[in-house]
Amino acid sequence: MALAGSGLLLANWPQAAGPDGNWRVLAANAPVEWSVSLNHNILWRTPLPNGGQSGIAVWGDRLFLTTFDDYHEGDPKFSASILGHCLDARTGKLLWSVKLEGSVKSPMMYAYSDSTSPTPATDGTYVFFFNSSGEMGAWDFQGKEIWRRKYTPWGEPYPFNKQHEPILFGDTLLNVEPLDGNHPDKRGWNYLRGIDKYTGKTLWVAEDGTTTYTTSVFGRLASGKPAVLTARGGWHDVPERPVGLSLLSLAPGEEGHSLWRWAAPTDESGKPLAEPGSLAAPTWQALYTMHWDTRYAYWFKLNPEESHLVFDANTGRLLREQSLIRNVDYRQWDPAHATYIVHRGVNLREMTELSPRNHLAPPTGLAPGEVIRVMPAWHANIAIDGYHYFLTTVGHRRNNVPPKGRAGPSHCVARVNLETGKVEYLEVPVTVLRHPGVPDKRVYGVAVATSTVNSRGQDVGAEDRSRTDGWEIPAFWGSPIAVNDNIYFTTMPGITYVVNAKAKVLDESAIVAINDLGPSGETWTLNTPSFSDGRLYHRTLKEAICIGNKPL
Repeated sequence: MALAGSGLLLANWPQAAGPDGNWRVLAANAPVEWSVSLNHNILWRTPLPNGGQSGIAVWGDRLFLTTFDDYHEGDPKFSASILGHCLDARTGKLLWSVKLEGSVKSPMMYAYSDSTSPTPATDGTYVFFFNSSGEMGAWDFQGKEIWRRKYTPWGEPYPFNKQHEPILFGDTLLNVEPLDGNHPDKRGWNYLRGIDKYTGKTLWVAEDGTTTYTTSVFGRLASGKPAVLTARGGWHDVPERPVGLSLLSLAPGEEGHSLWRWAAPTDESGKPLAEPGSLAAPTWQALYTMHWDTRYAYWFKLNPEESHLVFDANTGRLLREQSLIRNVDYRQWDPAHATYIVHRGVNLREMTELSPRNHLAPPTGLAPGEVIRVMPAWHANIAIDGYHYFLTTVGHRRNNVPPKGRAGPSHCVARVNLETGKVEYLEVPVTVLRHPGVPDKRVYGVAVATSTVNSRGQDVGAEDRSRTDGWEIPAFWGSPIAVNDNIYFTTMPGITYVVNAKAKVLDESAIVAINDLGPSGETWTLNTPSFSDGRLYHRTLKEAICIGNKPL
């Protein structure tokens, strides 16, 4: 059943998470191979007036996305002003734009999201644009304003560590915001809020808080009841408690009601907490896309041992906890011999890094006394075909709980078998160098720089972390999507890995393609692709891109 519940066609991708709200779709003729560098399977490209991070909503022959307002040399690289754009899906022509003004400025092209991060949503009659600096609104398909609504965004000190995507369910828009009014006991707390799509008026506020880092996910229980899985906990002392998960109902008459709540029960050493839900990052953190289905819900734990958690989606009961460290299979790239080394049933704590990773690290990527500590990349995860897939961050040393370690293993796609618990890691190239008439060169195990220069030649990145590859900081990459049984992961340098989710073994044959959105070092994106009617729509800081299978 479509998320909007009104006969939605598969030809549309009406919001960030697609037609069913679960980042997945079944459809024919989806392109899996492309290259902007080589103009391979690229149907059109449209320069954008400035950088932005939103995904692309699609309805029929219309595309919707956001960017920052025009940038002028000498302006501060902080802004609360964004533009919502409508493009022709057939040609890429920019048809019209509207401005949304927020109240709290964000750093431009911030690697952890900014004012432009929320993806528009559309119901085929209206498009809804969101500025996470504090304004949202509705417009018709000709750009006529229907309503606007100001709200107070999450405040200092880190208002733009925000990855939550708006959700359109029926006639209700779900956004994450602080409470209205004075609530001294819940200062800085954020909640899912139901907003009438016709008027912009608040319909309900969820009874459980939501950390703005998390990406809540829509779904249905086995009974058909609609619900959203959300979570609490993270860095920078996010205040919402109890740290853990909540499944919130969207059924008529009980919108925002908690169907179940699970509070994180252990401390950094694995001992029971006196007050469950009182400990957050690094042990417990809600910086993931909260995938679930009719049977299970999924999460990660980082201390004392990195683990994968499986919950009963109907009751919230923890069913299984699987180590991400012990008895894993690891296909590691050996740069000295340009080949893979296959390690089966190993303990990652005992492994040596072969990839240099970056110029600041020792030759092995690990300092003396350090071990590999797995940190699933924030938001780069998806559950499909009996597996939970994720990417692994590489440069993160924030986990201050022994043993001292550096996140890894280096640059991997990973998966957990949801029934057997088997864990596999496959190292992938950081980037690919492509030039016409020259064989591809895959680059493994090192940091690569990218550029925050927009289509007008202006460097609009507010800080240097945004000019990295995103593996080492780690960036808030866009959530992956799955079309049929292929997963599309996109990283900050504009590389999209297409992975066969049904591969019997997670080895190099599981990588269907490694695609680019532009030349390595010149391309920047924190975006999720959208699929509609045989085409993928993607975007970078510089341009919107239409990808489709060209006849040979």
